[in-house]
Amino acid sequence: MLLTSSETALNDEADPLSIIVDQVNQCFSQADTFFGTRFKRSSCNFKQRGRAAGTAHLQKNELRFNYFMYLQDSVEFLSTVVPHEVAHIIVFQIYGNSVKPHGKEWQAVMFRVYGIRPSRTHTFDVPPQKHNYEYRCACQKHQFTKQRHTRAQRGTEYVCKKCRSSLQFMTP
Repeated sequence: MLLTSSETALNDEADPLSIIVDQVNQCFSQADTFFGTRFKRSSCNFKQRGRAAGTAHLQKNELRFNYFMYLQDSVEFLSTVVPHEVAHIIVFQIYGNSVKPHGKEWQAVMFRVYGIRPSRTHTFDVPPQKHNYEYRCACQKHQFTKQRHTRAQRGTEYVCKKCRSSLQFMTP
């Protein structure tokens, strides 16, 4: 059973990672009951950054969650992101690497075990980029992340989808 708003409100003073761990354990317990076996529990942390709300590192049996997104709506986060990531671990522990990350097995766990419509996307705001790098083509300006800028500086060529010209870095 997933947390409700009133149950979460009682835990407002609790450590956010403890709340996540409790929800992860609750999701594992639901899967244990559904499948009639005990799954190996995953470690949890707030190391996830960027656009992803969470990731399941299957070989490490580790779940990483995005604290920035958790703070936006903890109830929504606990009821969607946590089961989403635990479902990846469950599917991996059953099938190994032989299935697609969001394939029918994962979708079945989401729907049948957790009663949630499977979704690959979230609606949380993403953190603001710390630094944008401006590139230009023949028709417009483009903003690059630090990672994409580094790749461009190392030789990866980026081309505008609109005008098909090469993107050039604009020195500040």
